Amino acid sequence: MPPFTSYTQLYRGAVETLTQAGIANARNEALWILEDALGITRLQLHANPDTPVNAEVCQRAVDLFQRRALREPLQYVLGTQEFFGLDLLVRPGVLIPRPETELLVEETITLLRADARPVVLDVGTGSGCLAISLAVNLPRAVIIASDKSVAALHLARLNAMRHGVSQRILWVAGDLLSHLLSRNFAGKVTAIIANLPYISHAEWEHLSPDVKDFEPRLALDGGPDGLDVYRRLLNESPGLVSAEGCILMEVGVGQADLLCRDPSLTNVFKIVKVRPDSQGIPRVVCLQRRPVETRNI
Repeated sequence: MPPFTSYTQLYRGAVETLTQAGIANARNEALWILEDALGITRLQLHANPDTPVNAEVCQRAVDLFQRRALREPLQYVLGTQEFFGLDLLVRPGVLIPRPETELLVEETITLLRADARPVVLDVGTGSGCLAISLAVNLPRAVIIASDKSVAALHLARLNAMRHGVSQRILWVAGDLLSHLLSRNFAGKVTAIIANLPYISHAEWEHLSPDVKDFEPRLALDGGPDGLDVYRRLLNESPGLVSAEGCILMEVGVGQADLLCRDPSLTNVFKIVKVRPDSQGIPRVVCLQRRPVETRNI
């Protein structure tokens, strides 16, 4: 991309660069990146198209355009993503929050709003989007956020500080649930919420370059049918979940039915709800612990 000296020239060059790279929404993405790089609004950009841009700022904008042209996700390029009305930091190495994951927050709030002091475990917290959204919307809740990635926990804490809830969340490093039993949480967790890896090996091969080449496979790859990590979660959860506790899980296309038939849950948990997303895909599976007397012996 050659040097540019004005808003308009920079924008036109950006659209050309992104279009040639195969970015479908090149015009809007060029505007979003310009707003970020120049620190201006779209209105200012349109109202003063001939405003000169100094070399340093111009180079910053060009660098961002080139990153996007290499198919790095726009959220990583801009460094933020909106989730449940909150502006969150996102960085390479940590999964980008998706709109459908907001359904987990909605279902958890509905489930626990009347609870005097629920204990909620966000397992695999990533950017912290679930734990932070729940801390903001359930002020009486005790929130635990766990992740095996130290980098993810660091970013999640930064996001929690941005929204004033870091001190209300207990941050725990570890894989899934077994490490929490030694921390005196046995039988005390009201709800486990989980957006864990659920991409099957077949689906992995067809992911877009934006996802496959840049987002962490650790946060996406769920094994042959996508449910390996959820089966582990269900096997480890009885020791933590309270007598009437719940598990809420986000799953992929066709996985809700598979999960509902899985023997990992039938003895201890019952299915109370499966919620579809805006495209009609069964997306959130809600389970509740069975009373002891009704379980299979």
